[in-house]
Amino acid sequence: MVNQVPFNSNDQLCDSLVVSRQVVNGQVERQRTPTEKPVNKEVSKQYLPGEPRLQLHDRTIGEALKSELLTEDLDKLSPNLWLVAKQDSAHISSLTDQVVRGRKIIVTEKPGLHLVWHYDRIFVKPIPKYLLSHAFWEFYLISDASPIELASRNRLFRAASGFLRSYNHLIRHRSDFALAMKDDHRLLPKNTKYGKFINFIKSFEAIEDSAVSPRYRFGELRLSRLNFWSKVFLFRFTYEKAEKQYGAYFNRFFAPILFLFGVFSVLLSAMQVILAVQTLVETGESWVTFVSVSQRFSVFTIVFVAVVILFLLFLLVIMSSREVIFALRDLYRRSRSRV
Repeated sequence: MVNQVPFNSNDQLCDSLVVSRQVVNGQVERQRTPTEKPVNKEVSKQYLPGEPRLQLHDRTIGEALKSELLTEDLDKLSPNLWLVAKQDSAHISSLTDQVVRGRKIIVTEKPGLHLVWHYDRIFVKPIPKYLLSHAFWEFYLISDASPIELASRNRLFRAASGFLRSYNHLIRHRSDFALAMKDDHRLLPKNTKYGKFINFIKSFEAIEDSAVSPRYRFGELRLSRLNFWSKVFLFRFTYEKAEKQYGAYFNRFFAPILFLFGVFSVLLSAMQVILAVQTLVETGESWVTFVSVSQRFSVFTIVFVAVVILFLLFLLVIMSSREVIFALRDLYRRSRSRV
Protein backbone atom coordinates (compact mmCIF):
# COMPACT_ATOMS: atom_id res chain seq x y z
CA MET A 1 0.00 0.00 0.00
CA VAL A 2 1.47 3.34 -1.05
CA ASN A 3 1.71 5.65 1.95
CA GLN A 4 4.56 8.10 1.56
CA VAL A 5 6.26 10.34 -0.97
CA PRO A 6 9.64 8.93 -2.13
CA PHE A 7 11.47 12.21 -1.40
CA ASN A 8 11.54 14.77 1.38
CA SER A 9 9.68 18.05 0.94
CA ASN A 10 12.97 19.87 1.56
CA ASP A 11 14.42 18.20 -1.55
CA GLN A 12 11.58 19.08 -3.94
CA LEU A 13 12.53 21.11 -7.01
CA CYS A 14 9.08 22.61 -7.54
CA ASP A 15 7.40 24.38 -4.63
CA SER A 16 4.62 26.21 -6.48
CA LEU A 17 2.04 23.63 -5.37
CA VAL A 18 0.79 23.44 -1.78
CA VAL A 19 -1.76 21.26 -0.01
CA SER A 20 -4.15 23.43 1.96
CA ARG A 21 -5.13 22.05 5.37
CA GLN A 22 -7.98 24.50 5.84
CA VAL A 23 -10.52 22.12 4.34
CA VAL A 24 -11.42 18.55 5.19
CA ASN A 25 -8.94 16.03 3.68
CA GLY A 26 -6.91 18.90 2.25
CA GLN A 27 -6.89 20.58 -1.15
CA VAL A 28 -4.14 21.35 -3.63
CA GLU A 29 -3.58 24.89 -4.90
CA ARG A 30 -0.94 27.00 -6.61
CA GLN A 31 1.04 29.50 -4.61
CA ARG A 32 3.09 32.40 -5.88
CA THR A 33 6.82 31.84 -5.82
CA PRO A 34 9.15 34.65 -4.76
CA THR A 35 10.10 35.30 -8.40
CA GLU A 36 6.50 35.74 -9.56
CA LYS A 37 4.63 39.03 -9.55
CA PRO A 38 1.32 39.24 -7.66
CA VAL A 39 -1.72 38.43 -9.80
CA ASN A 40 -5.45 38.56 -9.27
CA LYS A 41 -6.97 35.39 -7.96
CA GLU A 42 -9.20 35.21 -11.02
CA VAL A 43 -6.20 34.96 -13.34
CA SER A 44 -3.88 32.98 -11.06
CA LYS A 45 -2.46 29.71 -12.33
CA GLN A 46 -4.88 26.86 -11.74
CA TYR A 47 -2.99 24.12 -13.54
CA LEU A 48 -0.23 21.66 -12.76
CA PRO A 49 3.26 23.19 -12.91
CA GLY A 50 4.50 23.09 -16.49
CA GLU A 51 1.22 21.64 -17.83
CA PRO A 52 -1.44 24.30 -18.62
CA ARG A 53 -3.65 21.59 -20.15
CA LEU A 54 -3.99 19.83 -16.78
CA GLN A 55 -6.21 21.89 -14.49
CA LEU A 56 -5.77 21.35 -10.76
CA HIS A 57 -9.36 20.37 -10.00
CA ASP A 58 -10.26 18.64 -13.26
CA ARG A 59 -12.09 15.42 -12.37
CA THR A 60 -10.56 13.72 -15.42
CA ILE A 61 -6.99 14.55 -14.46
CA GLY A 62 -6.38 10.88 -13.70
CA GLU A 63 -6.93 9.87 -17.33
CA ALA A 64 -4.61 12.63 -18.51
CA LEU A 65 -1.89 11.53 -16.10
CA LYS A 66 -2.27 7.93 -17.27
CA SER A 67 -1.46 8.97 -20.84
CA GLU A 68 1.56 10.90 -19.54
CA LEU A 69 3.04 8.26 -17.24
CA LEU A 70 1.70 4.74 -17.75
CA THR A 71 3.37 2.20 -20.05
CA GLU A 72 0.47 -0.20 -20.49
CA ASP A 73 1.76 -2.08 -23.55
CA LEU A 74 5.17 -2.66 -21.99
CA ASP A 75 3.56 -3.74 -18.72
CA LYS A 76 1.61 -6.35 -20.70
CA LEU A 77 4.85 -7.45 -22.35
CA SER A 78 6.78 -7.49 -19.06
CA PRO A 79 6.59 -11.29 -18.51
CA ASN A 80 8.36 -11.66 -21.87
CA LEU A 81 10.60 -8.59 -21.85
CA TRP A 82 13.54 -10.85 -20.99
CA LEU A 83 13.47 -11.69 -24.70
CA VAL A 84 14.02 -8.01 -25.48
CA ALA A 85 16.51 -6.76 -22.91
CA LYS A 86 18.66 -7.67 -19.94
CA GLN A 87 16.60 -8.31 -16.81
CA ASP A 88 18.20 -5.51 -14.86
CA SER A 89 16.57 -2.18 -14.04
CA ALA A 90 20.04 -0.64 -13.71
CA HIS A 91 20.91 -1.56 -17.32
CA ILE A 92 20.74 2.11 -18.33
CA SER A 93 23.72 4.00 -19.72
CA SER A 94 24.25 7.59 -18.66
CA LEU A 95 23.61 10.37 -21.17
CA THR A 96 27.32 10.82 -21.87
CA ASP A 97 27.70 7.08 -22.45
CA GLN A 98 24.81 7.24 -24.90
CA VAL A 99 26.73 9.87 -26.88
CA VAL A 100 29.92 7.77 -26.74
CA ARG A 101 27.95 4.89 -28.25
CA GLY A 102 26.99 7.14 -31.13
CA ARG A 103 23.36 7.49 -30.12
CA LYS A 104 21.45 10.70 -30.63
CA ILE A 105 19.13 11.70 -27.78
CA ILE A 106 15.59 12.12 -29.12
CA VAL A 107 13.01 13.81 -26.89
CA THR A 108 9.64 12.04 -26.73
CA GLU A 109 6.51 12.65 -24.68
CA LYS A 110 5.38 9.04 -25.05
CA PRO A 111 6.10 7.16 -21.81
CA GLY A 112 6.19 3.89 -23.75
CA LEU A 113 9.20 5.11 -25.76
CA HIS A 114 11.25 6.22 -22.77
CA LEU A 115 14.66 4.45 -22.91
CA VAL A 116 13.82 2.63 -26.15
CA TRP A 117 16.70 2.71 -28.63
CA HIS A 118 16.99 2.06 -32.34
CA TYR A 119 20.45 1.91 -33.94
CA ASP A 120 21.86 5.44 -33.48
CA ARG A 121 18.90 6.92 -31.57
CA ILE A 122 17.58 6.65 -28.04
CA PHE A 123 14.26 8.11 -26.97
CA VAL A 124 14.08 9.89 -23.61
CA LYS A 125 11.02 11.45 -21.98
CA PRO A 126 11.69 14.74 -20.14
CA ILE A 127 10.74 14.97 -16.47
CA PRO A 128 7.39 16.78 -16.11
CA LYS A 129 7.74 19.67 -13.70
CA TYR A 130 4.86 18.52 -11.51
CA LEU A 131 6.72 15.29 -10.64
CA LEU A 132 9.27 17.45 -8.84
CA SER A 133 6.58 18.71 -6.45
CA HIS A 134 6.08 17.04 -3.06
CA ALA A 135 2.51 18.37 -2.91
CA PHE A 136 1.63 16.70 -6.23
CA TRP A 137 2.62 13.28 -4.93
CA GLU A 138 1.02 13.87 -1.56
CA PHE A 139 -2.36 15.03 -2.89
CA TYR A 140 -2.88 13.35 -6.27
CA LEU A 141 -1.09 10.03 -5.76
CA ILE A 142 -1.60 9.37 -2.03
CA SER A 143 -4.42 11.41 -0.48
CA ASP A 144 -7.96 10.02 -0.31
CA ALA A 145 -9.13 13.51 -1.33
CA SER A 146 -7.50 13.02 -4.74
CA PRO A 147 -9.88 13.04 -7.74
CA ILE A 148 -8.07 9.90 -8.92
CA GLU A 149 -9.41 6.52 -7.83
CA LEU A 150 -7.24 4.35 -5.59
CA ALA A 151 -6.27 1.70 -8.16
CA SER A 152 -5.20 4.34 -10.67
CA ARG A 153 -3.31 6.27 -7.98
CA ASN A 154 -1.27 3.19 -7.14
CA ARG A 155 -0.48 2.52 -10.80
CA LEU A 156 0.53 6.14 -11.37
CA PHE A 157 2.65 6.14 -8.21
CA ARG A 158 4.57 3.05 -9.32
CA ALA A 159 5.01 4.36 -12.86
CA ALA A 160 6.23 7.77 -11.67
CA SER A 161 8.62 6.13 -9.20
CA GLY A 162 10.13 3.90 -11.88
CA PHE A 163 10.35 6.76 -14.36
CA LEU A 164 12.23 9.04 -11.96
CA ARG A 165 14.43 6.16 -10.81
CA SER A 166 15.62 5.77 -14.41
CA TYR A 167 16.98 9.32 -14.27
CA ASN A 168 19.21 8.29 -11.39
CA HIS A 169 21.07 6.22 -14.00
CA LEU A 170 20.79 8.68 -16.89
CA ILE A 171 22.34 11.56 -14.94
CA ARG A 172 25.37 10.40 -12.96
CA HIS A 173 27.80 13.26 -13.49
CA ARG A 174 27.79 16.98 -14.14
CA SER A 175 28.44 16.30 -17.83
CA ASP A 176 25.24 14.22 -17.97
CA PHE A 177 23.38 17.09 -16.31
CA ALA A 178 24.80 19.54 -18.86
CA LEU A 179 23.49 17.36 -21.70
CA ALA A 180 20.07 17.15 -20.03
CA MET A 181 19.88 20.94 -19.84
CA LYS A 182 20.75 21.60 -23.50
CA ASP A 183 18.04 23.52 -25.34
CA ASP A 184 17.87 21.15 -28.32
CA HIS A 185 16.78 18.26 -26.10
CA ARG A 186 15.99 19.70 -22.68
CA LEU A 187 15.10 16.92 -20.26
CA LEU A 188 14.85 18.98 -17.06
CA PRO A 189 12.95 22.18 -16.25
CA LYS A 190 14.79 25.45 -16.72
CA ASN A 191 16.81 26.85 -13.82
CA THR A 192 17.32 23.39 -12.31
CA LYS A 193 20.56 23.32 -10.29
CA TYR A 194 22.90 20.34 -10.42
CA GLY A 195 23.40 19.97 -6.66
CA LYS A 196 19.70 20.23 -5.86
CA PHE A 197 18.80 17.80 -8.62
CA ILE A 198 21.24 15.19 -7.31
CA ASN A 199 19.81 15.53 -3.79
CA PHE A 200 16.34 15.03 -5.24
CA ILE A 201 17.05 12.11 -7.58
CA LYS A 202 19.10 10.17 -5.00
CA SER A 203 15.85 9.61 -3.11
CA PHE A 204 14.79 7.18 -5.85
CA GLU A 205 18.03 5.19 -5.87
CA ALA A 206 16.96 2.75 -3.16
CA ILE A 207 13.49 2.02 -4.59
CA GLU A 208 13.07 -1.73 -5.16
CA ASP A 209 11.81 -3.27 -8.41
CA SER A 210 8.71 -4.49 -6.59
CA ALA A 211 7.69 -0.86 -5.97
CA VAL A 212 7.69 0.24 -9.63
CA SER A 213 5.75 -0.63 -12.77
CA PRO A 214 6.70 -3.94 -14.45
CA ARG A 215 8.24 -2.05 -17.38
CA TYR A 216 10.73 -0.25 -15.10
CA ARG A 217 12.10 -3.54 -13.82
CA PHE A 218 14.02 -3.47 -17.09
CA GLY A 219 16.33 -0.78 -18.41
CA GLU A 220 16.92 0.12 -22.04
CA LEU A 221 14.82 -1.70 -24.63
CA ARG A 222 15.70 -2.40 -28.27
CA LEU A 223 12.99 -1.22 -30.66
CA SER A 224 13.70 -3.83 -33.34
CA ARG A 225 13.04 -6.62 -30.83
CA LEU A 226 9.99 -4.86 -29.44
CA ASN A 227 8.57 -4.66 -32.95
CA PHE A 228 9.23 -8.37 -33.49
CA TRP A 229 7.76 -9.65 -30.22
CA SER A 230 4.80 -7.27 -30.41
CA LYS A 231 3.55 -9.38 -33.31
CA VAL A 232 3.63 -12.45 -31.07
CA PHE A 233 2.36 -11.15 -27.72
CA LEU A 234 0.45 -7.96 -28.54
CA PHE A 235 -0.88 -9.07 -31.94
CA ARG A 236 0.29 -5.82 -33.49
CA PHE A 237 2.32 -5.34 -36.65
CA THR A 238 4.78 -3.04 -34.84
CA TYR A 239 5.28 -1.58 -31.39
CA GLU A 240 6.42 1.71 -32.92
CA LYS A 241 7.27 2.47 -36.54
CA ALA A 242 11.01 3.00 -36.79
CA GLU A 243 10.77 4.58 -40.24
CA LYS A 244 7.93 6.86 -41.23
CA GLN A 245 8.65 6.75 -44.99
CA TYR A 246 8.26 3.71 -47.25
CA GLY A 247 11.62 4.39 -48.87
CA ALA A 248 13.48 4.19 -45.56
CA TYR A 249 11.51 1.07 -44.61
CA PHE A 250 12.43 -0.85 -47.78
CA ASN A 251 16.04 0.38 -47.82
CA ARG A 252 16.93 -1.98 -44.98
CA PHE A 253 16.02 -4.97 -47.17
CA PHE A 254 18.38 -4.00 -50.00
CA ALA A 255 21.60 -5.24 -48.35
CA PRO A 256 20.37 -8.79 -47.55
CA ILE A 257 18.67 -9.04 -50.96
CA LEU A 258 21.89 -8.01 -52.72
CA PHE A 259 23.84 -10.49 -50.59
CA LEU A 260 21.53 -13.35 -51.57
CA PHE A 261 21.60 -12.24 -55.20
CA GLY A 262 25.41 -12.29 -55.15
CA VAL A 263 25.53 -15.73 -53.53
CA PHE A 264 23.17 -17.29 -56.04
CA SER A 265 24.97 -15.57 -58.94
CA VAL A 266 28.29 -17.07 -57.85
CA LEU A 267 26.77 -20.52 -57.38
CA LEU A 268 25.00 -20.49 -60.74
CA SER A 269 28.13 -19.21 -62.52
CA ALA A 270 30.20 -22.00 -60.98
CA MET A 271 27.65 -24.60 -62.05
CA GLN A 272 27.58 -23.18 -65.58
CA VAL A 273 31.37 -23.42 -65.80
CA ILE A 274 31.25 -27.09 -64.76
CA LEU A 275 28.69 -27.85 -67.45
CA ALA A 276 30.39 -25.76 -70.14
CA VAL A 277 33.85 -27.30 -69.81
CA GLN A 278 32.42 -30.77 -70.34
CA THR A 279 32.01 -29.97 -74.04
CA LEU A 280 35.72 -29.10 -74.34
CA VAL A 281 36.78 -32.62 -73.41
CA GLU A 282 35.41 -33.90 -76.71
CA THR A 283 37.49 -31.43 -78.78
CA GLY A 284 40.84 -32.92 -77.84
CA GLU A 285 43.32 -33.74 -75.09
CA SER A 286 44.82 -30.24 -75.23
CA TRP A 287 41.92 -28.94 -73.12
CA VAL A 288 42.07 -31.65 -70.45
CA THR A 289 44.21 -29.62 -68.03
CA PHE A 290 42.06 -26.51 -68.46
CA VAL A 291 38.88 -28.53 -67.97
CA SER A 292 40.27 -30.16 -64.81
CA VAL A 293 41.33 -26.81 -63.30
CA SER A 294 38.00 -25.19 -64.20
CA GLN A 295 36.00 -28.00 -62.66
CA ARG A 296 38.02 -28.04 -59.46
CA PHE A 297 37.91 -24.26 -59.08
CA SER A 298 34.15 -24.25 -59.69
CA VAL A 299 33.63 -26.95 -57.06
CA PHE A 300 35.91 -25.03 -54.68
CA THR A 301 33.84 -21.88 -55.26
CA ILE A 302 30.60 -23.69 -54.46
CA VAL A 303 32.08 -25.25 -51.31
CA PHE A 304 33.59 -21.92 -50.21
CA VAL A 305 30.26 -20.10 -50.57
CA ALA A 306 28.50 -22.89 -48.66
CA VAL A 307 31.07 -22.71 -45.84
CA VAL A 308 30.71 -18.92 -45.57
CA ILE A 309 26.92 -19.18 -45.35
CA LEU A 310 27.13 -21.96 -42.75
CA PHE A 311 29.66 -19.93 -40.75
CA LEU A 312 27.38 -16.87 -40.72
CA LEU A 313 24.42 -19.02 -39.67
CA PHE A 314 26.57 -20.60 -36.96
CA LEU A 315 27.52 -17.15 -35.64
CA LEU A 316 23.86 -16.12 -35.61
CA VAL A 317 22.90 -19.23 -33.64
CA ILE A 318 25.77 -18.74 -31.17
CA MET A 319 24.98 -15.07 -30.55
CA SER A 320 21.26 -15.76 -30.16
CA SER A 321 21.91 -18.73 -27.89
CA ARG A 322 24.19 -16.70 -25.63
CA GLU A 323 21.52 -14.08 -25.11
CA VAL A 324 18.81 -16.68 -24.48
CA ILE A 325 21.02 -18.66 -22.07
CA PHE A 326 21.97 -15.50 -20.19
CA ALA A 327 18.33 -14.42 -19.98
CA LEU A 328 17.17 -17.86 -18.76
CA ARG A 329 19.98 -18.02 -16.21
CA ASP A 330 19.11 -14.57 -14.90
CA LEU A 331 15.41 -15.48 -14.83
CA TYR A 332 16.21 -18.63 -12.83
CA ARG A 333 18.46 -16.73 -10.41
CA ARG A 334 15.78 -14.10 -9.79
CA SER A 335 13.08 -16.74 -9.26
CA ARG A 336 15.29 -18.53 -6.72
CA SER A 337 15.95 -15.28 -4.86
CA ARG A 338 12.21 -14.72 -4.41
CA VAL A 339 11.74 -18.12 -2.74
